[in-house]
Amino acid sequence: MKIKQSIFKEYDIRGRYPSEINKDAAYKIGRALAIFLKLKHKNKIIVARDGRPSSPALSKAFVSGIIDSGASAIDIGIVTTPTLYFAVPFLKADGGAMVTASHNPISDNGIKLVKKESEPLNEKSLLKIYEIANNLPDRLPGKLGEYKKMDVEKDYLEAMLSDYKINKPGFSYSFDYDGDRLMLKNKNGKEIRGDIAGGIMADTVANAGDTIVYDVRCSHGVVKYFENKGIIAAPSRTGHSNIKKLMREKNAIFGMEITGHYYFKKFHYCESPLYGIKKIAEKISESGKNIDELSKPFMKYCHSGIINTSAKGGRIEKIIEKLKEEYKNGAQNELDGLTVEFSNWWFNIQPSQTEPIIRLVIETKTPQLLAEKKKELLKLIS
Repeated sequence: MKIKQSIFKEYDIRGRYPSEINKDAAYKIGRALAIFLKLKHKNKIIVARDGRPSSPALSKAFVSGIIDSGASAIDIGIVTTPTLYFAVPFLKADGGAMVTASHNPISDNGIKLVKKESEPLNEKSLLKIYEIANNLPDRLPGKLGEYKKMDVEKDYLEAMLSDYKINKPGFSYSFDYDGDRLMLKNKNGKEIRGDIAGGIMADTVANAGDTIVYDVRCSHGVVKYFENKGIIAAPSRTGHSNIKKLMREKNAIFGMEITGHYYFKKFHYCESPLYGIKKIAEKISESGKNIDELSKPFMKYCHSGIINTSAKGGRIEKIIEKLKEEYKNGAQNELDGLTVEFSNWWFNIQPSQTEPIIRLVIETKTPQLLAEKKKELLKLIS
C-alpha cells in the first residue's frame, strides 16, 4: 500500500496507528532514508523510540529497512528525543530516527529524522523521502547492514549535567512524552511561561554581540531585554527544523520556542532541556534570587499565552485574509502565519503543523486591553 502524504508534516512524520503509520510504512521510510542519505555498509543510523505501545513494532520495522538497505543500525532503546539528538554526533553516526508522535495522542505515532550532527530534515527533504518510500527499487542482493544495541544514557546525563546535582532548585519541572519539551513551575505551582523560562536560560549563556533565536510568539518584553544588552534577537518560524536552521545560519548561541523547546549551540543546536534546568538552577544559586525574581525583567507586557481553537480544512487561509483586512492599519508580516502590530498591542495567528488547530497569541500593554482584544479576535475567528 502507498504511504499517505498527509503524515509527512513540515518537520516530522506523524499519523494514526496503524491506519496511517504502521510496520510497512516504517520499513519503507527506513529504506527511503538510507537511499536519500546515500548510505553504504560503513554508515550507521541511530534508532530510538518512546514508550508508546506501538513504538517497538515501528522501531523494529524501521531498523529492518535500514539493514536491508545495507547500512547499519544502532538501537539505543527507549530514551528521550534529546538523548537521540545527543547520540547521533556522540557516536559519529550518519543520521538518526526517533519513533515518537511527541505530544500527540497515544493512538498516534511517528518518526523524527535527522542527518549528521543531528541536523533535522526539512519539509522538502521529508517529501523526497515520501516519494522514495512509495517507489522503492527491488532490494538488490548484497551484504546486509549490521544491528547492535547500545546504552548512551550515562554519557548523555554526564554531558548535560556535568556532575551537577540539582538539589531543591526552588522550582519544579516536567517534560512531554518524548522529553524534548520542558515545563517549569515556581514553588507555588504557578507555570513559568515558556518564553520567560527561555529568557532566563538565554541570559546565562548569551553576551553582548551574541545572537539568540526566538519564535515569533515570544513576548516583546523578552526580545527588548536582550536587545538592550547588545544581544541580537532573531525571529524564526515555529518548529524545531526552522529554529535549528536559523541558528546554524546565524551562528546563534541559543534558541527558544514559547512551547518550551530550548536549543543550545553547545549541543549541536538541539533541544537540551536538562542543560536548561541546570543553567537556571545555577543562576538561582549564584544570584540568590528565586525563579520569580529572575522572571520579572522579561514580564513587561500582558501576554495571553497560546490560545488554541479548532481548525477545519481551509479555514485558516480564510481567517487570515479576514484578519488582514480587519487590521489593515497595523504593521503586518507573514513570517509565520500572520502577525499584526500596533503601538500598544500585537497578535499572531498560525495553523499548527502537527494538529488540526489554530494557535493565537496576543500581547498588550494592559490587562484590560488584553481582555478586550482576546474577546474581539476570538469572535472574528469563530
